[in-house]
Amino acid sequence: MDISSIKISKEIKSGMKLNKPIVALESTLISHGLPYPENINVALSSIEAVKKNGSIPATIGIINGKIKVGLNKKDINILGKSKNTHKISKHNLPLAINNKYNAGTTIASSIYIASKIGIKFFATGGIGGVHLDAEKTFDVSSDLYELSRNNMYIICSGAKSILDINKTYEKLESLSILRIGYKTNYMPGFWYNQTDKKVDFNFNNIKKLNSFLHTCKKNKIQNSILILNCVPKNDAIKKNLVQNWIKKALIKGKNNSIEGKELTPFLIKEVNLLSKNQCLKSNISLIINNAALAGKLAKNYY
Repeated sequence: MDISSIKISKEIKSGMKLNKPIVALESTLISHGLPYPENINVALSSIEAVKKNGSIPATIGIINGKIKVGLNKKDINILGKSKNTHKISKHNLPLAINNKYNAGTTIASSIYIASKIGIKFFATGGIGGVHLDAEKTFDVSSDLYELSRNNMYIICSGAKSILDINKTYEKLESLSILRIGYKTNYMPGFWYNQTDKKVDFNFNNIKKLNSFLHTCKKNKIQNSILILNCVPKNDAIKKNLVQNWIKKALIKGKNNSIEGKELTPFLIKEVNLLSKNQCLKSNISLIINNAALAGKLAKNYY
């Protein structure tokens, strides 16, 4: 990728020159992950959460085929309101540029872009992973592979609950991606606080976690590190409820022949409906909470 073709905001350019803490944010939650107007409100709230905790937010997206790092309110409204907005991962990034799309960038494409310009911290809700029935469909999110190819610190609440959590957990290990807990001994389940999968190590405070990240940097660890942060307790949902809603949503998706990149947003929408927006509330809470933690980590890292 030609880095000079990326449009970086003045604030972020200045921050990069002065070695200030910067946190990258993805934009598919604006274009496809959340309904309007929550998508725009969450994007702006995440930006504010990063700022309040001492770092510079860098929301990544594509406007008229131009990769932008540091989307402004106008850009966010374009991605959040338009019905013709595309969902762009790394593999179809050239098409978005060539065809001058307005597009939300997935975790995979956002990490790829952020790493090219030297951003170390990235905050999101939940990563993609191994899909249910992947042994038949071979559907594994490119998020995981991009995590293994780049050296970034990813703050999230685990893999999305609609995925095969067990296989995703094992795939992370296969790709040499450390699963680090922040105040949790177990990998979170996105909408619910705890799976039965233990993290590789748990850090209970930011100072010790950042000391570990500096050790990784000193020893030139090449893969990204997953920092797992649970959804705030007041917005967590019981695991059995979530799993029941997912089963019903999967049946509907199968009956309507929904698959591939369309499946994840469909399932999230259906589960939100079945939960009477409990999952939407939880999703919003964890996204902003992760942005806040990323802001704190980045500020104390530099």
